[in-house]
Amino acid sequence: MTTAAPPPAITTARSATLRIGDLAARTGVSVDALRYYERRGLLRPTGRRVSGYREYPPEAAALVRFIKRAQALGFTLAEVEELVRLRADARRPAAALAARHVAAAKVRDIDDRVRQLLALRGALAGLVEACETTCGPDGPADDASCPIIGALDDGTCDDGTTRAQAAPGVGPHDRFDPTSTQGDLDDER
Repeated sequence: MTTAAPPPAITTARSATLRIGDLAARTGVSVDALRYYERRGLLRPTGRRVSGYREYPPEAAALVRFIKRAQALGFTLAEVEELVRLRADARRPAAALAARHVAAAKVRDIDDRVRQLLALRGALAGLVEACETTCGPDGPADDASCPIIGALDDGTCDDGTTRAQAAPGVGPHDRFDPTSTQGDLDDER
């Protein structure tokens, strides 16, 4: 006696969707991050189940990976939003050209940040050198103060020298001022 084969699995639109936890597991992104992407308009659920769980189409995993790769390249979420819009029209030459402009602007931004970091490194290295000269290996002499503390405290050293004298490249009229908040490297990611 032969047994009948089990009926084929029925695939429904519902079984093809992903719950938010499934999407998080597939992409390595937290549920909170996915909710944030949704609030920003980067990710849109197709609906909600009766249980209240969000449902995402299977292609949402590729979109989330796209977002994470763009962020890994240094794009802000505002820039990622633009790239996601362009991704939808990727076959159009105008979209490809616009994506190139976004990427070229990011390269210029990275170049500016590298210049800022190099200036910051130079300023800090100058302070360390000034400290080594002023303080010696055992710390400041009785009548001297630490040029690093002086520069961070008020921009001058206790001996009256300015921060620029103690460490050239750190003064208020120099190209880079480490006390400036302009060009902060913190950015929404």
